[in-house]
Amino acid sequence: MAALLARQAAQALRARQTAQLLPAASAMQGHLRTYMNAGIPKRFKEDEEKEQLAKDVAKDWNAVFERSINTLFLTEMVRGLMLTLKYFFDRNVTINYPFEKGPLSPRFRGEHALRRYESGEERCIACKLCEALLRWQLLIHNSGYLRKKTIAHMVRTMSRYAQHRQLQLRLKNVKTAVAEPQDMILT
Repeated sequence: MAALLARQAAQALRARQTAQLLPAASAMQGHLRTYMNAGIPKRFKEDEEKEQLAKDVAKDWNAVFERSINTLFLTEMVRGLMLTLKYFFDRNVTINYPFEKGPLSPRFRGEHALRRYESGEERCIACKLCEALLRWQLLIHNSGYLRKKTIAHMVRTMSRYAQHRQLQLRLKNVKTAVAEPQDMILT
């Protein structure tokens, strides 16, 4: 639709430009035209013709722009109305969360919780975090230095799940080591 309007506007502009060039070419042919229009100054008449032509072209372009703008706005209004109606008749998904719970997926297995043994000691969930910390000489990035409580806790939990003798020996060495804040500053 827009391409058709643009093509028609371009054709109208070409026709007007050729019509504007024809009087200039015919004026060169001879002096007959000047004698026929002796009462009206030539320049004044050409200026009037150019102004009239400019007004016609402006009217055509204004009409083209008005039609295209009306078409675009109309289609945008229809699209917006369709989207509004789509969501207006759609099912409401808002719930009153703390008091109403949404449907649970069949894959849901409950909330994550840290399990404990009967003695109160925390169970290992095999996250391998302790192993990763041992690899970097037990540096804890949150506090910036090692604390005795953290080392003791790790030794207690890892002693049960150590798979290699080398890891067990390493844990015994860590348990006996005393870490001070000024010795273990992270960079």
